[in-house]
Formats: sequence, C-alpha cells, structure tokens
Amino acid sequence: MKFGVDYYPEHWPEERWAIDARLMKEARINVVRLAEFAWAKLEPEDGVFDFAWLDRAIDTLSREGIRIILGTPTAAAPKWLMDKRPDMYPVDEHGLTKGFGTRRHYCVNHPVYREYSRRIVRAMAEHYRDHPAVDAWQIDNEFGGACYCQSDLEAFREWLALRYGSIDKLNEEWGTVFWSQTYRDWDEIILPAYAASDGFSQNGGGARMTTPFNHNPGLQLDYQRFFTDATADYQRLQIDEIRRFSELPITHNLMGHFSELDYYKLAEDLDVVSWDNYPNNMWGKSSPASVAMAHDLMRGVKNRNFWMMEQQSGPCGWHAMGDTPEPGQLRLWTYQALAHGAEGMVYFRWRACLFGIEQYWHGILDHDGIGRRRYREIAGIGEELEKLSGLFVGAANPNRTALIKSYDNEWSHRAQPHNLRFSYGALLDQYYRAAARRQVGLDVTGIHTDLSPYKLVMMPVFNLVTEEIAAKCEAFVARGGSLVLTFRSGTRTWNNRMTEKTFPGLFRKLAGVELEEFDSLNFGRTVPVAGVFGEGTAAQWCDVLKLTGAEPLADYAGHYYAGTPAVTVNRFGQGRVYYVGCDLDDAAAERLLGYILEQEGIAGAIPPQAAAGVEAVSRRAADGRRYLVLLNHANTDALVKLQGRYVDALSGEAICDQAALSPYGVQILLEAEGV
Repeated sequence: MKFGVDYYPEHWPEERWAIDARLMKEARINVVRLAEFAWAKLEPEDGVFDFAWLDRAIDTLSREGIRIILGTPTAAAPKWLMDKRPDMYPVDEHGLTKGFGTRRHYCVNHPVYREYSRRIVRAMAEHYRDHPAVDAWQIDNEFGGACYCQSDLEAFREWLALRYGSIDKLNEEWGTVFWSQTYRDWDEIILPAYAASDGFSQNGGGARMTTPFNHNPGLQLDYQRFFTDATADYQRLQIDEIRRFSELPITHNLMGHFSELDYYKLAEDLDVVSWDNYPNNMWGKSSPASVAMAHDLMRGVKNRNFWMMEQQSGPCGWHAMGDTPEPGQLRLWTYQALAHGAEGMVYFRWRACLFGIEQYWHGILDHDGIGRRRYREIAGIGEELEKLSGLFVGAANPNRTALIKSYDNEWSHRAQPHNLRFSYGALLDQYYRAAARRQVGLDVTGIHTDLSPYKLVMMPVFNLVTEEIAAKCEAFVARGGSLVLTFRSGTRTWNNRMTEKTFPGLFRKLAGVELEEFDSLNFGRTVPVAGVFGEGTAAQWCDVLKLTGAEPLADYAGHYYAGTPAVTVNRFGQGRVYYVGCDLDDAAAERLLGYILEQEGIAGAIPPQAAAGVEAVSRRAADGRRYLVLLNHANTDALVKLQGRYVDALSGEAICDQAALSPYGVQILLEAEGV
C-alpha cells in the first residue's frame, strides 16, 4: 500500500532533506508527492529548465526506500510567464481580471498557456522517463474555477458548433425566442456572465450558475458542461505528453463534493482517482457521514478504488485554523478512507510551512520540524498498515444500494432551484445519511453505471432525463430492481427545457403517478405528512399526485390537498418504484428509507442499535475474506452489538456478540469463517 506524505523540499534547506527522509522512513512512509507547485524553480527562466535540485531531493528520499509521485506544476505559473501574456489571467463573471499572487491564476483555454503547459510537462516526463524511484504522476492540482475571458468565449463557440451543428438547432434547444435572445450565427454567442437583470429578481450568492444570475437555463447548463470538457481536455493534453515517455499510473486530486466540474468526465482519462480530504478546517467541519459520502463518490466516479492524495494531518486553514485533531482522529480518518475504498494514503503535509498563505496549514511535523503526538500517531498507523495492507488493496465494497449523483442535474437545480431553500446536494446528503444511520453501504455513482448489481437505486430530484435514461431505469426495474424517485423528477429535457409531457415526464409510466399540480412551500409554511413511516413534515415542496397504477404509502395531512397521496409505490415488471412527492424532515426521511430497505430485504452491516457515532462498513478483501471496519466517531467509549463470530485483524482476539471501541477507536474484524 502507498503510505505517504506531501513534501516540499524547495521550502527547506537542502541539509534538512536527509533528516526528513530518515524520519519518514521511521514512520513507515514509503511514498511522497513532489513538485506540484514548483514551476518557478523547475523553469526559472523561459526555456531554462533546472531539474538538478529535484534530482537531489528524489535521490535523498529514494536512499531511504521512498518512492515518488511527481506532480506537474501547472497550477502555479511563474510570474515571468504571466507577464508575457496578461490575457492568460482568468476573468470573473463581472468582467474583472484576476491577477497574480495565489494559484490557479490561468485559463485552461488560453492557447499560449496550453503550449507552455505542454512544454514543462514534456520536459519533466522526458527527464524522469526511466527514473527507478518515480512511481506515478499527478496532473496539476485541484482543478476548478470558472473563466469568462476571450479565450473561453472563442472555445465555447467552437464547442457549441460541434455540439449542435447549426445555430438554428441551438436556438431551438435553448428556446432563444424568449426575450428576443435569438442568435443569427456563432459569433453572436455570449458567455453567461453578469447581465442587465441580474441581482434584482432573486436573492442568493454570487457563485457561478447560482441566483441572482438570470441567463437562459440552456446557456448556463451548456457553459458548465463546456468548462468541464475544456478542463478535461487540458488534463488530457498533459496526460498525452507524459504518455510519450511513461506508462506509470496518472492521477489528479479531486475534491470530494466539489461540483463545479463533472468528475465522471474528468476521471475517464485517469488511471486512478485521488482526492483531498480535510474534515475540519477554518471553513467548516464535515460530519462523518458527509466524509463517508465523499469517499463513496470518489470510489464511484470510476467505480474502482482510489488514493487519498491529501489527508488532513493537523489543524489547518489559511487565515485561521480549524480544530486541532484529537488523539486518535488521524487514525480514525485514515481507516474511514480505507474502509470506503482508499488503497493509498498520503497525508498533507509533512511539515508546517514558515511562509506563504498556508503558514497555518499544519502537517505531521510542526514549524520547528519536531515530530510530536501527530507524528507518533502516523507512525503507529504505518506500522499497522504493513500488516493490514492485504486487506485493503484490491478490496471491494459489495453494496446492494446505489445513490445516483448527476452533475448535469446539480447544475440545472442550482440555476433554477424551484424553491429558494432547496439544495440538490443537501437532498442527496439526506438520503445518504438515512441509509448510513442504518449502516447500509452505498455506492455513490452516476447514471452511466451498470445498475444490474444493485437491488435498490435512489435517484432523487432527477429532473433532466433522456429517452435512454428512462429506458435504462425501466429495464432495471422490470428485471427485479427497485427505484426511488422524488419530486422534481422528469420535469426537463437534457438541455434544460421544461418537458411538454405530463410530470413526471418520462418517468410517468414507471412511477405509476401523474402530477395534478405542485406547491412550493415558502415563508415558513409547512405541510404535515402521515403514512407507513409515521408522521413527518414537508417544508419545501409538495407534488399533488394522481394515481395511475401506484399505491399510496403516505398522504398529506394538511392544506387543500389533504388526503391525497404524498408517497407511493408502483409495481413494474418484477420490481418496484417508490415515488416521494415531497421533501421530509430528517427523522421522517430516515424512517421512510428504513421502511423501503426492509421491503427490499437490505440489511445493515451491523444490527440496529443506539451506538451514536459508530460507523460500520462491510468489505470483501481481494482474496475473498470478508471483514468489518468499525469506526467510532465520538470521543466517548462505545459498545457495538454484532451478529456472528469475528477475529480482530490486529490482535488476533476472538470477538463475539459485541465489540468495545475507545474514543475515536477503530477495529477491523475478520469474519471467523474466513480465517
């Protein structure tokens, strides 16, 4: 297993490198990531390359048996390059040019920047083509960030011309007859930047594709798709250069729930996905379920295991810091990642930096370079993983339930959320948490995924639909699968037009319901709901349903549609379709999903219990052994009820009936039959 750290030898005196390498080896670290922000040092002048310092750093590390992941340095262009063409700087939605001084200060579509990127990557790949210590490559760093410059405009017009073929087709798909927005040719196409009516009609943030920006929904959605494709193309440019000299694995470090790019598309050209996990920083504190869901999504973007490329190892932030990880939390976060599919663990960073905006972003070592409690905890994890590597590398999460995330639907809902308090991501999170509380494992993946391995697939608010997607869902259910759909499903075509079909559109036959009307709940108004799950409350949206074959599971208990169905189930072929016509409070949503899981015969990894903060993940090792990872996210002791006989993978102790977990404790339990 890759067990490593992100290291910046350019930040430290060369005489320190050997000390760091020795400390890494003593902590069982066997891989480091290098150079992803070092362009100015690798190419100090235009066309003048200096790899000598990096050669020496790699040699120092490799003498201690440490392998290298090389990062291409294109996320931080040197000043001399940006001075050559200031039009390479990104432009925001207000037309303001962003300047030098941070990172990601470039446009992926600028032809000159692309050529310089190609050159530095080619030089690195050629120089290290046969280096025995280099193990893998990372492209750039944390892609993201919109741009509205002239290069983007020209590239967007070309992208649209390829997509639609004719300007008439584009006008039809976008419905540009509205507000006299018809385009006569491609040169008239605009970017969805700040426009005349923005800011007055809706409240909301200033992020791209969110209110108050009021552009044509087709334009907004296609711009988001375009920017993903442009970023993937820029990534591919670098991959192609590396592939001229190397067949080593290539990755890019994604960012979990970040949704400005379609990670399914970005992952297509990568050999392995990696991502950066910071559960507790100056900007916020993630719940254990949110982190678990991010792990499952990162596994789901390629439907295979992933690497952690940046795992939090200390208090962190730019201008301030989040909480300091308590004793045991680094180990807990590590094993949570491994339980959900990580088979490489790289911590950020080795040592807290003495300068720059990340002075407060602590690593394994503090500013003085001394290894204290966190270093000892990491070293202990390294010792454990030398014994447990075979359990995690190549292991599978044999889940029977999938949660579908669609970036296209994310962007559509964000542009027009139908209720100002609605969030696509928050609803997906609610459904994930409801399953997680019952210890049911989920694959978080895309609609392109083969659905046949699953018993239950959940597709909340899947409003953009194609004939192909609807047919795929029908085939899945007809063969015996079960599907959960919700309000605002099937309401639009794939290019963000409202459908002419009676809602839920292409899902109408499958769900066995039709919408009579719907009600957006505003200004504190709520509607009670009662049914098989007990009582609950809708606070954002209610579909008023007409049954066309489905049976009711819950009814509205208030407002003018009291007594009409709110939640239904429809038999379709050998399977079932559940339609949830309203949002629900967390407790009701959990009880409803519990009912559905029971109906579908899907049980959790451990019996239902009141052990608050405990997460249980069921896995199958590459050699077929089944095991359970127990994670206590609370800072109190926990007793976990078990079914069956287990053996602790570290201590060899037999475990029956229950397991005792210390605060932030972890246990890896092998099924006794597999020992």
